[in-house]
Amino acid sequence: MISLLALIFLQLPSYQYNMKQNTIHAPESVSRYCATAVGIPYASDNFSNREWEQFKSCTYDQMRETK
Repeated sequence: MISLLALIFLQLPSYQYNMKQNTIHAPESVSRYCATAVGIPYASDNFSNREWEQFKSCTYDQMRETK
């Protein structure tokens, strides 16, 4: 059982996943790309709920591609 868990954790992608908040900590380059793709300024807190959902979706998709 322990070896199975070790194998699973070794195969996790290189980004950080916060299970408590169900969020991904993406590298700055991914965040910048997705902010530009969605049309919001990087590191801004001035966006709509729709834009936030688009940003999260973009970030998730980009992180999946970098595995």
